[in-house]
Amino acid sequence: DGAMGPGTGPSRTGAQVAALLAGALAVGARLWLGAALASPAVADVPAGEGPWAAEVVAVGSPGDGVQRVTMRFTAPAGLLVAATVPRYPVLGPGDRVRVEGRLRAPPADGYGAYLARVGVTATLFAASLAVDPPPPGAAAVLETLRGGSDAALAAALPEPEAGLASGILLGLRSRVDRALAADFTAAGVSHVVAISGWNIAIVAAMVAALLRRAGRRRRNLATLAAIVAYTVFVGASPSVVRAAFMAGVVLLARESGRRAGATAALGWAAALMLLLDPGVAGDAGFQLSSAATGGLIAWGTPLTRRLSGLRLPAWLAETLGVSLAAQAATLPIILLDFGRVSLVSPLANLVVVPLVPAVMAGGALALVAGWLASLGVLPAAALAVAAFPGWLLLAVLVGLVRLAAAAPFASLTLEPPLAAGLAALAAVGLALLTSPGRRLARAWLGPSPLPRWRRRPRSPARPLVNPNHGPAQPAPDRATRWGRRLLPVALVAAMAVVLVAASRPDGRLHLVVLDVGQGDAILLEGGRGTRLLVDGGPDPEHLLAALDARLPAWDRRLDMVVLTHPHEDHAGGLAALLERYRVGRVFEPGMAGAGPAYRAWQATLASQGRTAAHLAAGDSLELDGLRLDVLWPRPGSVPARAPDEGRAVNDVSIVLLGAVGSQRFLLTGDAEDDIDPELLAAGLPHLALLKVAHHGSATSSSNALLEATRPELAVVSVGTGNRYGHPAPATLDRLAATAAAVLRTDRDGTVEAVLDGERMAVRAGGARRTALGGAAFQDRPRSAPADPFGRGFPVVPLLYHRVDEHPGARRGRRPPPLPRPAGLASAPLARRRRGRRLARRALRGAPPAARPPPRGGGRAPARRRQAAAGDGPA
Repeated sequence: DGAMGPGTGPSRTGAQVAALLAGALAVGARLWLGAALASPAVADVPAGEGPWAAEVVAVGSPGDGVQRVTMRFTAPAGLLVAATVPRYPVLGPGDRVRVEGRLRAPPADGYGAYLARVGVTATLFAASLAVDPPPPGAAAVLETLRGGSDAALAAALPEPEAGLASGILLGLRSRVDRALAADFTAAGVSHVVAISGWNIAIVAAMVAALLRRAGRRRRNLATLAAIVAYTVFVGASPSVVRAAFMAGVVLLARESGRRAGATAALGWAAALMLLLDPGVAGDAGFQLSSAATGGLIAWGTPLTRRLSGLRLPAWLAETLGVSLAAQAATLPIILLDFGRVSLVSPLANLVVVPLVPAVMAGGALALVAGWLASLGVLPAAALAVAAFPGWLLLAVLVGLVRLAAAAPFASLTLEPPLAAGLAALAAVGLALLTSPGRRLARAWLGPSPLPRWRRRPRSPARPLVNPNHGPAQPAPDRATRWGRRLLPVALVAAMAVVLVAASRPDGRLHLVVLDVGQGDAILLEGGRGTRLLVDGGPDPEHLLAALDARLPAWDRRLDMVVLTHPHEDHAGGLAALLERYRVGRVFEPGMAGAGPAYRAWQATLASQGRTAAHLAAGDSLELDGLRLDVLWPRPGSVPARAPDEGRAVNDVSIVLLGAVGSQRFLLTGDAEDDIDPELLAAGLPHLALLKVAHHGSATSSSNALLEATRPELAVVSVGTGNRYGHPAPATLDRLAATAAAVLRTDRDGTVEAVLDGERMAVRAGGARRTALGGAAFQDRPRSAPADPFGRGFPVVPLLYHRVDEHPGARRGRRPPPLPRPAGLASAPLARRRRGRRLARRALRGAPPAARPPPRGGGRAPARRRQAAAGDGPA
């Protein structure tokens, strides 16, 4: 921006602008020709239900008991299909599978348009899935290594932190919790989760820092080797290869100090990619990688220099400068391609981005510790100590992202005309920030009247004096330096001691009905720390996240596990549980299930050399002074195979009657109302707590059973917006007439009852936003069903669940909206009221003239007066 030297005048500026316009026109012409000449989508999808042979291309985040994958068929050859397959067996890229199911054309909506852009020509709901053995080779070895690393992180860290670490370090984005990934997107920090040039730059920067005393050439070679090794290790997908290539260009250019050479290198790299594959011009990943790399070259160093002038540490200034440069450069593309803008993104990145290097370092330490523990070298206690810093950093990162995503208007979705207009405006603004843009603007508009800020160079002879703080202090001595280094260690150790002390048992029974969706999972923790899990819910991800949130990472122990009956919504998470937790004895009724989750549970037991014992009426279990009596099924009445998948399986459910002091509780599994007379014949007492059978269906918990037991609390374990109409209105009416209180996991979240033998205290996980009705609430609907296209239709055809009787609950239709609980405002209204309260508090100290006039002549609104008088809800 100084005086123009030779070759920097308007003629060169015009040549640069002309070259830029020519390149933009060439890319635009290629995109237009590609769209015009592209072969039309396959209109006639192959008929029949298979079996189809295919290879897995990509795997999405699993959830709701299914996996969402993209696979390429071998016959018909090249057909790309978006498939929803059972949760087991677990799939990975490159797996060869055989699936059965009917192929359908993509839907005619936004998701169908997206599938067309990525080349998918059909969708599939897989009725069955079989995996062929992988061919030997380097790819199989690499996938085995990545799978082992993921298991090592899972052994060291709880969920969702373990999945996030696998996404950041290993490129396994499918391991990141879907709701957490959505929060990263809403907060505008999704680049942290994806393996991008940012992650690769951090790895390379760590290597360069370790070799800072080596020569420049040796350091450059080591940096390139680290980039190549990391790219191969995380899967070497096309997007990762592009990111690695771009990151290598930027890092080497910055290392050599030649920004002009870096710009030329970026141009040649993009040109070579376009020559090798012209269709990549329309790929959003290529566009984002190129733009982010250009932003790093153009603005990374200037932003870092200016941030350093704000007395920020050098590492923080560089991290923020690089992040802000990449975000600014990619903003027009994000607006144009995705139509989304995050208003909290600048602030969120300001807080989150500096944590990422530390998170990667802590995650790498947990990864090494997990591998050593899996090899038997590191004991469990040492593993917990080594993984604690990584868990703490990841937990802080997760908390900050969720806080940013929960802010009002954190993410806005724009309509195409508005998004295109804002993208063009952002592109023009960014162009004016470049050197050619500024020179062209000065040539057309003249010099800017605004003063320009320049960083005054410091004279080498000038002493380091701060006019605000006096002369610089002498360098700290060795004791001070060691004290500063040990302070974080002491803080982490103190936090670990506090957490260990807080996790000690309190001498009471904790009965926790976990919110795992449309299924059951109940955790019992005895007064001295013994643990029993009854059922495993429909989804391994939900089960592990719920358990990891309650149980300490250094004590992953379950003394007993009971599977009440072999339906998928009760057995879905047990196979993953056996791999992650130290499980003692396991029990089941003795009937084999037909679902893939039950088969995976049996296969995992067999691989560990174990078998499940059978429970029947007359048996009992002991849990820290608590006695659990088995009331059902009768001995010898359970067939080895079920005659059908409905009531015949539900009615073999293990029913447990617990007694702690004078209090009793009943866990009924899915036993339907025809079993109630058998239970009543056993002499059921008055109950402190009843787990309502079969998710509150119309055929659960008969009136006779409720009249005999009169429970103080009835808990319904049910999924949000389920297609079966659970809980049925008739069952809710019976519960309201006989139970003192009714809680349900779809509205109240996880329910915890604490019993000491005489009194019961109840805590709910908090009301949460429901999929139906829009009522207020807690963090997120983790169990809301969705089809593979994310449009809210059911994904798991649980054929053994009958649809209940009310008119809205019919196959293919959603149940009617749930009534809003009394006293709870809608989320937008609650936010408006909270905003008005904050505004009034802020104006309390202002002069009277600055305060807004009170509404209604100084009188409170009628609804508020009524609430203050105690006549109605606030």
